[in-house]
Amino acid sequence: MLRIAICDDDQFICSEIEKMILSYKKEFYIKVEIDVFFSGERLIHFIQNEHSYDLIFLDIELGTITGVDVGRQIRNGFDDHLSKIVFISAKTGYEMELFDVQPMNFLKKPIDKEKLLGYLKLAAKIIEKENKYFEYQTQQTINKVNFQDILYLESKLKKVKIVTVQGNDFFNGSLEKTIQLLPPIFVRSHGSFVVNFNHIEKISKDEIVMTNGQAIPVSRRYFKRLQEVQLEIAKEIKNANL
Repeated sequence: MLRIAICDDDQFICSEIEKMILSYKKEFYIKVEIDVFFSGERLIHFIQNEHSYDLIFLDIELGTITGVDVGRQIRNGFDDHLSKIVFISAKTGYEMELFDVQPMNFLKKPIDKEKLLGYLKLAAKIIEKENKYFEYQTQQTINKVNFQDILYLESKLKKVKIVTVQGNDFFNGSLEKTIQLLPPIFVRSHGSFVVNFNHIEKISKDEIVMTNGQAIPVSRRYFKRLQEVQLEIAKEIKNANL
């Protein structure tokens, strides 16, 4: 599923872009989730509260805060270098300002549907390739690990501990925001733990034993969801053998 944000102080432009995306969704049967914002402040507030997007259509000439400022906050303030940003403007000549925000592209008003859908397809292709890996940053280094190599993640104060088949590491962030970047095979077992179902050796009401022998606590709140995923996987295996 593509999580898309549209941010423009012109409601007509927002509606126009949303309709174009929804027409693409119907034609190509893809899942999209769209949030619309009429101010940069509102978008920043939403992302700050543990939300993230795969693709952001961001107007440059907003109100009290410009789209470039919003982009810088996303990249530098929230340390988000994965979201794809397509800037929107009726004017040109912003190339140097936009450089450090690392935009995917630029869309000139009035909106050209073919160009917009082209950027949408490009973003979907890039994200599909990226989705095989989880990226996280430690100091100045961006690390990449295959999802299948991750055993579990644990919340540690303002950091997240990532345990993989290669070893352990820590990065700044929250478990709430991190879980949004993970595929469905990752399931929460406890308020402080997210586990990769493919690396579970044994499940009980109180704990999970991982393939590395580590025991992970299970809370009553998340046990039902663990059972549901277990049944879903069992059905998939059964259907594959028919």
